[in-house]
Amino acid sequence: MIQRIQTVYLALAAIALAIAFFVPVISFINEGQIWLEVYINRFADNSSPALGLNSMILLPVQILDILVVIMAGAAIFLFKNRRLQMRLVRLSIVMLLVIIALIFFYYGNVLGKATLTTPDFNQTGVYLFLVALVMFILANRSIQKDEQLVKAADRLR
Repeated sequence: MIQRIQTVYLALAAIALAIAFFVPVISFINEGQIWLEVYINRFADNSSPALGLNSMILLPVQILDILVVIMAGAAIFLFKNRRLQMRLVRLSIVMLLVIIALIFFYYGNVLGKATLTTPDFNQTGVYLFLVALVMFILANRSIQKDEQLVKAADRLR
């Protein structure tokens, strides 16, 4: 049934990740001013070519974000196969954790060294990734509860 609560959680996660594609994830601050903003799909500053930064460096995060959105959409329609749905949600959680780790540990360090500034992770995109992570965890819990309910009903027959 498509009207279950995990459908809402998965849809909210997919929407949050789709919006995160278009909002800043990291900004680099130099002397109190935003010097470079990093989106998932591009750099938002004219100085990035001068620094030798190419938007191809963001390709792994772009691919992972698109895959997680697609997997969340696919998991919504796998309500008849709860085990596959649960595996897909767990894989999405792992991929989302990889995205978050890449942003915090790789891009923050590499771009911070390239720009000689400090990264500021207090951006909308980071919060959207965390919201999506919470939604995936809640969806996984709801799917597990449904699976336990079905198993309990099968034992009664």
